[in-house]
Amino acid sequence: MKVADPPPAARSIGERIKQARKAQGLSQADLARRLGVSQPAVANWESGVHDPRRLMLAALAEALETPLDWLSAGDRSAAESDKHAAAAYIRRPLRHVPLISMRAAGLFARDPEADPHAMAEDYIPVTAGSTKLFAVFLNDPAVNLAFLPDTLVVVDYQDRAPDDGDYCLAYVNERPLLRRWRAAPPRFDPHTSETGYEAIPYNAAMIVIGCVRFSIRLH
Repeated sequence: MKVADPPPAARSIGERIKQARKAQGLSQADLARRLGVSQPAVANWESGVHDPRRLMLAALAEALETPLDWLSAGDRSAAESDKHAAAAYIRRPLRHVPLISMRAAGLFARDPEADPHAMAEDYIPVTAGSTKLFAVFLNDPAVNLAFLPDTLVVVDYQDRAPDDGDYCLAYVNERPLLRRWRAAPPRFDPHTSETGYEAIPYNAAMIVIGCVRFSIRLH
């Protein structure tokens, strides 16, 4: 008896194995004997502890008289999904980040709880873990080796403690400025192919607004 039109409730590979096994009237031990594996192996597949490999999936499809493409199309277990190189990225939620002016970004120097949504000129969708984000367009020749003109940079204004080498947005000499933070000695460095830009020594009057999380070049 083949499994026909499997219900959508069986979403994971493990759930589909279990559903097909029951449809055949087999116990976990019965299926294990057909496959030449242990009963705990079948139990682990069905509970999502780990997924069977491709060759075993083919053997399962044959033993359970069910389509291989249906079995293999099930959602992978959490443990298996986490092994994929993109797993961490895929788990991050999609956020609509407000795009604000550089002048508006300066307000966060004094009020880190300011609402960037109230200043938004537009939004850009990004995947990120932080909820305290805003984006600004950057046109600054002092950092042209890192950011081309009209690059959109996304700033995490919850992170005000840059590590050495991080790019950060800071309030320097009464204006927001994006530079590379250097810890020894504390300073804001340019990163440019042009002359005339020097490191700015850090002092207590300067305020880090946030660290750059990533940048987007729009064409």
